[in-house]
Amino acid sequence: MDGKKSFQVYYLVLYEGHAESSLFAYLTKFKFKETFEKSSIQFSNKVEIINEDGEQIVSQGKLNGTSDLKHFKSKHSLIKKKYAGQKLFYLLDKDIDNSSAIEALIKQDGHFVQFMEYNTEHLLLRLAGKNPQNPTDFADLKNFRDYCKSEFVKQFGKHAHKFKDPDFELIFNIPTEVEVRASFTELFSTTE
Repeated sequence: MDGKKSFQVYYLVLYEGHAESSLFAYLTKFKFKETFEKSSIQFSNKVEIINEDGEQIVSQGKLNGTSDLKHFKSKHSLIKKKYAGQKLFYLLDKDIDNSSAIEALIKQDGHFVQFMEYNTEHLLLRLAGKNPQNPTDFADLKNFRDYCKSEFVKQFGKHAHKFKDPDFELIFNIPTEVEVRASFTELFSTTE
């Protein structure tokens, strides 16, 4: 017997943007490949939604940003309608306005969300030992987000959405596995 579980659990994975998509792929297909291969979880990013005007709303699981609860709700309802009965797994920045309301909306239907604390840039800066500032150091979330993006470019020489596996590898060689898993508790909980 090969030790694989006999049943599979499928999730449609949805990312806030390209940086989250690349990070998810790195974690599940490279850094912790064996962990995810041994689990009964299968993720698919084959989520495509085009509105009545022909505008791409979701492409390969990418939401192309979510600015607030209303913006998220409109995309989430389209996804739930088109992919009724499917389990959804979201990767979102936690510095979204109303992130706690977004989390409640996602979980009320039994779906999952992995928030990046506080956003992808901040999370990667922190894991790389760069000690970034926190949201409480800023007057509002917009200033905090702007700081994280510029600090990320300052520290790594490129924007997070341009990161590839070798770039992530440089960061993820610094923290322990325990620290990484603690930053992605929802994602790793799917493998148990």
